[in-house]
Amino acid sequence: MNTFHIKEPILEGYKNTKLTEERMDLLTTQVNEQLDEISQNKEIYDAFLKKVNAPEKIDKIILWILLMSNEDVVEEYISEFGKNFREIIPVGDLADLLLYTVYLKKVENIELEGIDCLLEYKEGLDEVDQFAFTNALLYVQKSKEVQIEF
Repeated sequence: MNTFHIKEPILEGYKNTKLTEERMDLLTTQVNEQLDEISQNKEIYDAFLKKVNAPEKIDKIILWILLMSNEDVVEEYISEFGKNFREIIPVGDLADLLLYTVYLKKVENIELEGIDCLLEYKEGLDEVDQFAFTNALLYVQKSKEVQIEF
């Protein structure tokens, strides 16, 4: 996973500039609400956990990234819960959550349950990882730009 190799100063700058507290609160609230909704149907919830090989103990954000980066889970989620949105979860939201988890782990030194599973997960996470890494590179490029007056 490329995102995990981003250096701490870049993660901190990106978090402070792009991942505002308001944005992260909105995304984590959405994660919690939707996971709570899914967990109401134990059979589907357990099937989703099995599809992504989720460990018994896992942080909700990490679980959500795993679930929503798996196309089969997303299709079934939309169908089973009557979601009225496109058949994909916005990659930008997942990328921000991914960058946020990497920030928490590497900068804040917060131990997240299931981080190893996330780092080893291959199914569909490539696009999210690529998007997150590209966003970080764009942030670095923008931070290096200076305005020149003539």
